[in-house]
Amino acid sequence: MAQSGRLVQWNDERGFGFIEGGDGQRHFVHISAIGRIATRPRIGDRVNFVPERGADGRLQARTVSILGANPSATPEARRRGMAPSPARFDWRLVGAALVVILLLTGLALGRVPWELATGYAAMGLVSFNAYWMDKKYAETGQWRTSEVTLLGIDLCLGLAGGLLGQAAFRHKTRKRDYAAASGLILAVHLLWLGGFVAGLIDASEFAGWARSVVSLAA
Repeated sequence: MAQSGRLVQWNDERGFGFIEGGDGQRHFVHISAIGRIATRPRIGDRVNFVPERGADGRLQARTVSILGANPSATPEARRRGMAPSPARFDWRLVGAALVVILLLTGLALGRVPWELATGYAAMGLVSFNAYWMDKKYAETGQWRTSEVTLLGIDLCLGLAGGLLGQAAFRHKTRKRDYAAASGLILAVHLLWLGGFVAGLIDASEFAGWARSVVSLAA
């Protein structure tokens, strides 16, 4: 049954907050549960919503409508004359592509060891999955993965998958500090891989070092 309430907390960068119902209980709300409106939600907005409990047992708000907010234009209205919004350039996709291109080029030239390429592939999958899970946790109000952990996985060869995850799930893309950290990690990886491709770093020495590390860990 629908209830009335008020938006008492809202994090616009991360797209979630809390609604206080008429009974005083707080309900987690994600931007995806709010009907399309022309403006962003704001603290103090009066809302109607359907309360429910999530998989973790926490109260959540679904089918949220902000009272008095102007709805955004429908697809039909846009087709009748509104110019479509231009596609946004996302440097993350370009960065991930550059990492892959350098890896493939290095493999083709015999200057990037297979161990390193395999590590990039494996950690890329780990990083992509980590961003997907963290986005899911953000939407359901569950315990989040720390930003330090996500960036650490990206630094430890997971960068390509991490950048793809950020772009695919639109996760962490509005946080300037996080974007700057991701850009710095990207620069480090491009310089490192560029060193292999240019022959400035000896692939055989790296492969021997990697085998030594694996043998010690075993």
